[in-house]
Amino acid sequence: MHLVLTGLSHHSAPIEVRERLSLAEHQLPQALEALRACRAVREAVILSTCNRMELYTVLEGDPAQSKSELCRALSKFHHVPESEFVSHLYFHTDADCVRHLLRVSSGLDSLVLGEAQILGQVRGALRVSQQSEAAGSLLNGLFQQALTTGKRIQSETGLGRGAFSVGHAAVDLARSIFDDLSRASVLILGAGKMSELTAKHLRQSGVEFVMVANRTYEKAALIAERLGGQAIQYETFPDALSRCDIVIASTASPHPIVRREMLLPILRKRRGKPLFLIDIAVPRDIAPDVGTLENVFLFNIDDLQSVVEEQSRSRKTEAQLAESIVTEDTERFLNWLRTREATPVIEAMQTRFEQIRQDDLSILRQKLAHLSEKEWQAIEAATRAMMKKAVREPILRLKREHENQNGQAQYDLLSAIQELFALTSDASETQANTSASETTQPEISQTADREVVTP
Repeated sequence: MHLVLTGLSHHSAPIEVRERLSLAEHQLPQALEALRACRAVREAVILSTCNRMELYTVLEGDPAQSKSELCRALSKFHHVPESEFVSHLYFHTDADCVRHLLRVSSGLDSLVLGEAQILGQVRGALRVSQQSEAAGSLLNGLFQQALTTGKRIQSETGLGRGAFSVGHAAVDLARSIFDDLSRASVLILGAGKMSELTAKHLRQSGVEFVMVANRTYEKAALIAERLGGQAIQYETFPDALSRCDIVIASTASPHPIVRREMLLPILRKRRGKPLFLIDIAVPRDIAPDVGTLENVFLFNIDDLQSVVEEQSRSRKTEAQLAESIVTEDTERFLNWLRTREATPVIEAMQTRFEQIRQDDLSILRQKLAHLSEKEWQAIEAATRAMMKKAVREPILRLKREHENQNGQAQYDLLSAIQELFALTSDASETQANTSASETTQPEISQTADREVVTP
């Protein structure tokens, strides 16, 4: 089994590509079902945000041979030819997959360095996969580790404190367009969290009037109340465009809702007054050719990236500290993964030795029926201690081999023990039971009785 990541993000693909492969939350269960229909896929989690679309999978067999099948699944589900996105995909396997997810959950791979919103999105992706019964023991363990690492970095570093965000970038750009923000008004299209945060930054910078339009009026009313603004019916937002100065668009529409032909009569009413459009939706809410209109200033999520990156350079020290935590936690998870491979064999070996002990004691008890119960307890204790000593060194060597050699010994110690002690069939059965029962990342037990991985 291999952990395999297939994805694209703002680092590898422009918004024109990302929006064609993006997935709304209600589409995730169906997409997970399509993904699990691939022959090699045993588990799957999909992380889809405005900046990335990533498939985390557990694959059986050679990962290289499964890449083409995953690409075909993406193409079929989104109705997009492979030739239009395959060059933008990245693939990470096993340790690289683990490290990448831990960096993502920590905000190290985000558009805004250190942003905390991604941690909730990672948690949400896992929850949907669990509800769809697509995440098994490996991906549950991996994503739980990612959430733990993200929380560690939030509490142990200053990476997320005072972060320069998309909202900050929008305010800076707005100030370059409008002389006095206190005389500007804002229209929010959609109920996205990022659009609300951007509007809050504008309010703190002097903007006094905010309107909110959403397909669900109740959601619009809640956001308007938090911002001290006014909710309007979604159908009336084109009329509001003639009265507002700044538009923040972040809906879940699959197609642009603000088009060039819609704005032409509105711009005539505005008589040259500038209109600042911030499109942070993926897929985009505002048609790209709108930006060519006179006195219209259109910025999408990628346009804001350069502004954010410039301000993020001062956070390099905290980022280095966060990277060291990611490295530490990546190795911790990989050690668990390696030890997990040996667990079924260790348990099978312990079971086999215990069965031998019990069988021999049963024969001995018939021959020595005259012994007292106290004497039998002494014999029980002595034979149990003897068996523990017999299996202790093979267990320690097996675990040490997998931890120190990354599971790739010069000779296959795991197979050798299975062969020497005739454990193959038992170990296979134990492996199946272990995979079915584990749902969270386990810890390594160091008890004297059983040195195995326990939930």
